Amino acid sequence: MSTSDVRNIDSLQRLRTGVLSMAESWEKTLQEIRISIHRADQYFGDEVPRYWRHQTELAERELTEAKDNLQQKQSAARAGDRVSALEAQKRVAAAKTRLDMCRDRYRTAKSLAIEIRHQCDELLGPLADMTEHSDNLLPAAALKLGTLLEWLHRYADAAQLPVSPDEAFAAPTGPPSDPPPNPPASDTP
Repeated sequence: MSTSDVRNIDSLQRLRTGVLSMAESWEKTLQEIRISIHRADQYFGDEVPRYWRHQTELAERELTEAKDNLQQKQSAARAGDRVSALEAQKRVAAAKTRLDMCRDRYRTAKSLAIEIRHQCDELLGPLADMTEHSDNLLPAAALKLGTLLEWLHRYADAAQLPVSPDEAFAAPTGPPSDPPPNPPASDTP
């Protein structure tokens, strides 16, 4: 038969309370992490590519307008009527540069979205394990500890052991009182 040397049942009760508190705290923290992962995935997977796709469309329109403007300036019927097209040529070159940059950023955003989604999926695996701990394993451990605490309380009550150190100090610590002395023997036979 095994023996135990439990000296403070209250400390085990505090441990049980701490385990339950930790499970609740983990649950809240894990929920915040899941929300952050979802936001990052949404931002880099949807919003950033959508932004650069829209900027690419605007740059394409701007380039089309700049080319039309340049063509109008260069298409005068007489050479004397032609307006200097230097500014229009600069505008076309700037629009081409912007369009190239927007297309490059859009391609980068799409590849970044794939990498971010992969990293988010990588995080969700261990997060599921921690969720299992906070939702199931820690509460189960606290329940088992609660059962053991009930047994210890019953044992302590039966054995009249102090439950906490404070009770141990309140209990008498000296030897039991001496039995009353024997009555003096009488001299008569």
